[in-house]
Amino acid sequence: MTRLMAILACFFVWFFLTLSSLAFAEQDGTEKESTGNEKRVLTIHGAANRNVIEPLFKAFETQHPDVTIHYTESNTRDLYEHFLSEPETRPDIIMSPAMDLQFKLANDGFALAYQSPELKQLPSDSHWRNELFGFTYEPIVTAINIDILAADDLPLSREQLLNLIRKKNHLLDEKIGLFDIKKSGIGYLAWTYDGQQSRSYGRLLEAFGNHQAQLYTDTSSMLQALLKGQIFVAYNLIGAYSYQWSEQYSWIKTIMPTDYTSVIMRTAFIYRDAKQPRLAKRFIDLLLSPLGQQILANQSGLTPISPKAVGPYSRDALSKLPHGIFRPIPLGLELLIQTDDAKKQLIYNEWGNAMRPLSERLSSP
Repeated sequence: MTRLMAILACFFVWFFLTLSSLAFAEQDGTEKESTGNEKRVLTIHGAANRNVIEPLFKAFETQHPDVTIHYTESNTRDLYEHFLSEPETRPDIIMSPAMDLQFKLANDGFALAYQSPELKQLPSDSHWRNELFGFTYEPIVTAINIDILAADDLPLSREQLLNLIRKKNHLLDEKIGLFDIKKSGIGYLAWTYDGQQSRSYGRLLEAFGNHQAQLYTDTSSMLQALLKGQIFVAYNLIGAYSYQWSEQYSWIKTIMPTDYTSVIMRTAFIYRDAKQPRLAKRFIDLLLSPLGQQILANQSGLTPISPKAVGPYSRDALSKLPHGIFRPIPLGLELLIQTDDAKKQLIYNEWGNAMRPLSERLSSP
């Protein structure tokens, strides 16, 4: 009887310890390791084209053969709004080049803090509060279909672009492509940064409006239109995609404006209630590690944030192309100014007035 009671006592101790450990794991947000052939799923939502980010996914799945990555791609504004409106489908990790929207989500408490050991080797301004991690260094560019040039030179600066628009005049009516800043987060970010940096901002907005610029929600759609001759000028594109198209199609030229070249960081954060927080941390480690940065520099077309990475898409390779002064958009509290509702509405109103059909503007009192 005594032995039976001892066995029962041991069983109950084991039982309650097991329950406690499970409760702690649930409270701590840690996930169970997979057993047998069961696959764990890491969910990532992002704005990057699947083909450019796929090499990182494959590397992670090779490191963790019991893990599969489910990736959902959408444009930057939709990515942000879906995150807020559909809490039950929030991913483990969200990645986007719309730095202001990412910063707002992190600042509003949606990000899980993580002190990655890989941060020490990266620029100190590439992350914020161990919550938001920059992993690329991407120029904002202009792309030209050279069929419009005839004997004219390629416009290397914003001033030269304005001169080209004036010279070609009606040939460029409805032939200029821009991000729709109301529907594209990266478009809004790049345009508002222009407003802070460029003396030609107002004249560009006027020229784009006078020539009934076509509006797009993503870089790929704009490049498709440029390729087909539906537009001849595309302004404020993400450079990584544009350079890939220029390599493939000789009549599309990509320009980093020589007056200044804006640079954005694609950022990532772990959702605070991630279903797979440990896996998410491991993925962030890979993303920021020398291996992950080398994968970007060699396979993705996205320029890595690390200046030490080498390869055809490295920062060193980027710096050897014609460019202006690189002006990276800072990853800091100033980004919140751009997300302020009143500030945003002022910019939308200015933009909307310029983009109205000319007949409407002329008839306005």
